[in-house]
Order: sequence, then structure tokens, then C-alpha cells
Amino acid sequence: MRMRETFTMSDRTPVAICTELGIQYLVLALAGGSGPCWVCAPASDKAVACVRSGRTSPWSVVHHSSTGTVEIYRTLRDGSIRQSVVLCSQLPGGRSVLAAA
Repeated sequence: MRMRETFTMSDRTPVAICTELGIQYLVLALAGGSGPCWVCAPASDKAVACVRSGRTSPWSVVHHSSTGTVEIYRTLRDGSIRQSVVLCSQLPGGRSVLAAA
């Protein structure tokens, strides 16, 4: 993924806008139990603009991604990274998304 932009939300959640193979992602960085985690949601230009302007929460974009799925990357205790693809409809609310990975 190529990072295009970063900003921090009012609740101090770091957000990045990245692209990979022509797909735009909204990426949220979270602290996990054994290291950093990232939630990557395919997002339209309009969804990103709404987050950037504060009209919507980045969590709303995560729960309603443009493909109906999100990718979650978790750092494991041994330092390796585990990737999961999860249906938006199976995600718990807010920061609890890591429980779905």
C-alpha cells in the first residue's frame, strides 16, 4: 500500500488514506494486545471527504466499506502479522473490530 495522506481525528485516532492496485483505503491504526493493528477499509472519494471534514466517523466508513469487507492486520506476540478479511456485517462496533480478526 502507498500512503497518500495522514491525519488525526478529534478522538486522536490516527487515520491514513492509502492506495493499492487502484483501490483507495481508509486505514485506522489501533493499539492491540501484542502490538499495533491496522483496519483497512476500501473507501470512495466521497466517504474519505466526509471523514476528512468531520461529517462522519471513520468507523462508519469501516462498517460500510465500498466492498462490504475490511482487512485487519494484527501484530502477534512473536512479531509476525496476521491478516484477516472480515465482512462488515460481522464487525462489532467501534474499536472492538479487532475481536473479529
